[in-house]
Amino acid sequence: MVKAQAAKQPKKASGKSPASKKTAALPTDTLILTGAEIVAIGEEAEMLVGGKNYNTALISQVEGIRAPQFRAVSSVAFHKVLDETRVNASLVRSIVDHEYTRIVWDAEEINSDPEFLKKFVRSLAEEIKASSRRGEGTLIPLRTFINNVVEGFATSPEGIDQLRKRSVLVQAAILSVDMPAEVRVAVSEGYNDICKEAGLEDVPVAVRSSAAGEDSRKKAFAGLQDTYLNIVGAQNVVEAYQWDCASAYNLRSMTYRREAILDAVSLAEQTGDPSIAEKAKKEWAIENTSLSVCLMRMINPVISGTAFSADTATGCRGTVRRDLVSIDASYGLGEAVVGGMVTPDKMYVFKRDDGSEVVVRYMGYKDKKIVYDERGGTKLVKVDDVEAYRWALSLAQAEEVARGVRAISRAYGGIIMDTEFCIDQSDRLWFVQARPETRWNEEFERHPHTIFMRRMEVQKSALDKAEVILEGNGASRGAGQGTVRFLRSALELNKVSKGDILAAERTDPDMVPGMRIASAILADVGGDTSHAAITSRELGIPAVIGIQRPETLRSLDGQEVTVDGSRGLVYRGIIPLVEVGGEMDLSKLPATKTKVGLILADVGQALFLSRLRDVSDFEVGLLRAEFMLGNIGVHPAALEAYDNGTLPLLVEHKVKELDARLSKIVREQLAAGFISVDINLRKYVGLVTGLSAELDRLAEQQAGPKGSDEVLAIHRKIRELDRKLDEHMEMAARRLDLIKPSRNLETHVAVILGYWDELQEKSDDPDAVKRRYEIKHLISQRVEAVKDEPLIKETLENIHAVRRELSRQVGISAEIEELSALPEKIKRQLFSRGFRSGKELYVQTLSQGLGLFAMAFHGKDIIYRTTDFKSNEYRNLLGGMLFEGFEDNPMLGYRGVSRNIHDWEIESFKLARGIFGGKNLQIMLPFVRTMEEARSMKRYLERVHKLVSGRDGLKIMLMSEIPSNAILAKQYIQEFDG
Repeated sequence: MVKAQAAKQPKKASGKSPASKKTAALPTDTLILTGAEIVAIGEEAEMLVGGKNYNTALISQVEGIRAPQFRAVSSVAFHKVLDETRVNASLVRSIVDHEYTRIVWDAEEINSDPEFLKKFVRSLAEEIKASSRRGEGTLIPLRTFINNVVEGFATSPEGIDQLRKRSVLVQAAILSVDMPAEVRVAVSEGYNDICKEAGLEDVPVAVRSSAAGEDSRKKAFAGLQDTYLNIVGAQNVVEAYQWDCASAYNLRSMTYRREAILDAVSLAEQTGDPSIAEKAKKEWAIENTSLSVCLMRMINPVISGTAFSADTATGCRGTVRRDLVSIDASYGLGEAVVGGMVTPDKMYVFKRDDGSEVVVRYMGYKDKKIVYDERGGTKLVKVDDVEAYRWALSLAQAEEVARGVRAISRAYGGIIMDTEFCIDQSDRLWFVQARPETRWNEEFERHPHTIFMRRMEVQKSALDKAEVILEGNGASRGAGQGTVRFLRSALELNKVSKGDILAAERTDPDMVPGMRIASAILADVGGDTSHAAITSRELGIPAVIGIQRPETLRSLDGQEVTVDGSRGLVYRGIIPLVEVGGEMDLSKLPATKTKVGLILADVGQALFLSRLRDVSDFEVGLLRAEFMLGNIGVHPAALEAYDNGTLPLLVEHKVKELDARLSKIVREQLAAGFISVDINLRKYVGLVTGLSAELDRLAEQQAGPKGSDEVLAIHRKIRELDRKLDEHMEMAARRLDLIKPSRNLETHVAVILGYWDELQEKSDDPDAVKRRYEIKHLISQRVEAVKDEPLIKETLENIHAVRRELSRQVGISAEIEELSALPEKIKRQLFSRGFRSGKELYVQTLSQGLGLFAMAFHGKDIIYRTTDFKSNEYRNLLGGMLFEGFEDNPMLGYRGVSRNIHDWEIESFKLARGIFGGKNLQIMLPFVRTMEEARSMKRYLERVHKLVSGRDGLKIMLMSEIPSNAILAKQYIQEFDG
């Protein structure tokens, strides 16, 4: 355990931490500190080395936690840089003014380069250095110059471009000075000490900022300053340290302080208390900026990620044991997860009552990874689809991460912890960072009994007509609407006005000023612990992330949309919003004579309301399956057909059925005169039969010099062929109802040649079968002979055009397209969600959802009602049109127990009660019409699935929803548990 035992409260909220006992004086001249030295100093060390260094020191002392070697460069070194160096103020301003005005900030090449601003600042610093060597001009202390530049920044009405220019001035000045010798030597020695402890030469290290000073303890600065990875060699580490010093004044850090002051000013104006604003101006003054830096040995990871000791979106701690760990994992370095460059795998790990671990997991899309660059630094590389859709962590690895996070949380007194981890090539787990989580720890400490539910949501009555244009993960609940402003980078922040929708491929800390005034956030990539997700939750802004459709997202720039963060959807246009919910103080809920039941369908809502289990009068009255099955999105019978290989045949049969229905509609429309198909029947029949070619040949013979007998013979032959052509014309004219609706040339040939009726006979007589085979052969010969004739092709195309337009009008074409794509859609869905079969998709998705419900309300019975989809609702699932007919009244039709409960659903329920630890799940049968139906299903559950009332605490119930249930209530209750 930690050398100084943890206090019971969150560090950020209460000021206490695992090393809260002060055991040594705070050194004012030490430039480099080890973890042991930081722990020995105690909590006050955080003012000197910042939160990142302080927490790294603490977790390195937790038993069973493997943390890399590190050194903290204290804030004393930072202030030496500011106080012991001098700059030519007029030279710095002159060079920055000249170069800054030359930049076209909205240019594509600038906004597409995420490193542009850093490179620009460094180039300015080099130019300043070169000009300074001439020794001209007056030098002033660097700190004086900085204070002059930032004066008034917090309340300035300047636009984002001018505020950015101030930041550039300060950063360029810091990078232009020579590092004080004492600081340079200290940083070099700190790096060399890491190499010695690791037993290696030229160890790659991460150079990370760690905001220091009193203000860093009031507000989290995580991610605001820069981090530099894979830095090798003492000289390069010193350079990276100087870069970090400059990043203390990057735009996002300065704006962070500015916003803290502006928030206080606003509060002061609302309350009429000017002291609030005055206090904030002193506490958050940019002149008070202080910075420590963490030099940490880098692990070359195969897998990295973040892990919280709670659900990040809802604050749920898991069972009554507070054992839930939420993990986001991907390949390579962790910056891909934290920076929202990928949609990581999501895992929930908690414990069953017997102490064994439960892992619930959802596949991400890990198409990129950050790896070491052999030239130094890092690089982003592409990951192929096979690996992108493979689980990053094994189940055993997820369990190991969870055990480590719980150990760290215990060391901090049980508060919610935010950690970063990685697994190296030797399969060793390392924790590289940990800090108390800010959002939920603060809320739970301030309002331990209150659930805050007030938010804006999309009006339910408007959802039916709403057009969904994008889908993703709802990272922050609620709804917002406005005009989309797509940002290629933070350099375009001036595009965002108050109330706009901020959209980007991914967000980063530089975008926070825009996020604060946006009504909602859209990010193409990222997981629940990405910057976009965490920041939107902290700001209370609806967000949808992990959309994975970058071109569509870009195309929405300038359009009005409504963002539904609760459902993870984006709707076209402005849709009515309503305020819902309120504040629920659990300590003030009145006692009730009967228990208050909750109807649940959404896992996220269950996790958010999990604290209700502590209320004695509360129970989960009903858990509906339909929402979870909607997340599966595919008809179970379609998944079965996919697994057993019959889906293509079913699709083919249905397409033929739809084609026949279209032909019937075409015939009816032709008969009614609503449409027309023009066919030059004589020419068409002549071509199909071959008679036109024969007549043309005879006509050519007749034109030449011949005797009278020969001419008469040709005339007789022509009359005979004309008569045959008339006969075929008559047959075709009688059956135009078959020819005009069909674009099938075989059908046309069969009708015109007079074989159609014979082909419709179904006799099994050998002679009849032989005759039909001969006819089909003759038809295929004629089709092959005439299919390329221009008139034939033109006629068929005209018919096809009529069918195509009518098919579009009546919706058949859309059905056929959907059916044709069905096998590939199911295949893609299985692949992208990490499942090998349709059964695995169905059973795992449903059982995992049930397992999370059971965890959220651990200790309380949850009544799970099996699927009660009506036929029209089943039909709306992918593949549903293959298996569901149309009913005049689905409410009373083929539904409930009468259509049987799918075996896969019962297997999912059993799996949730077993492997996923949900012994508090009970089963309810829906829409039971008769006692015999009820008894039959009860027998089936017992004989086939071994589900017996009373065994393992199982209850089998019926849902009372039709008159017979009430009339026969006594009989039902005698045979069921409720």
